Amino acid sequence: MQLTVFYDFLCPFAWRATRWLNQVVVQRPSVSITWRYFSLEQVNAPADSQWVLWEQADDYAPLRDGWSSYRGLHAFWAAEAVRRQGSEITNRFRTAVFDARHAHKQDITNRATLATIAAECGVAMDQFTRDVHDRSLLETLKIDHEYAKKTYDCFGVPTLCYDDKNAVYVKLSEIVAESEVLPLFDEISHTFVQRPYVVELKRPNP
Repeated sequence: MQLTVFYDFLCPFAWRATRWLNQVVVQRPSVSITWRYFSLEQVNAPADSQWVLWEQADDYAPLRDGWSSYRGLHAFWAAEAVRRQGSEITNRFRTAVFDARHAHKQDITNRATLATIAAECGVAMDQFTRDVHDRSLLETLKIDHEYAKKTYDCFGVPTLCYDDKNAVYVKLSEIVAESEVLPLFDEISHTFVQRPYVVELKRPNP
């Protein structure tokens, strides 16, 4: 199975889903995941705003006018810089950044923090330092985000996409137990691919 997953490092639900899906791949190697970016900061911008995340300056400040009080740019940028060094180290870095933010409460909006995480993951730092300032890498963020909106009308993360028609937003309140990794994956996949008439499932009192 080929799965595409849209994510934003700042989202705790995306973090839990990443931990879950990493285990899915371990337990079922036939599942392949393509990880793509989707900015919550961007999607929550006012509809009449011309502001776009990927055009912001390197040192842009958080927006505090009712929709954003955090910076999402640098984590995306760093992830794309690391991706130039291969898929294995990219997966390691993605997991480490998520854990730094949500398990260890580190500030991943800070370039220095991201550089430290990269070094700990074994990233070649000379190349990383150059690439993390290469603005051409932000084109991937733009492409991914706009594709998610156009193709799936994506509104949040994580969004799991099975094909161009079947996608599902999954919101987990806790880390999935090892014994539940594949049962949960199979149940969600079957429901939203084989039963297209199921539009939404949601607990009224989570």
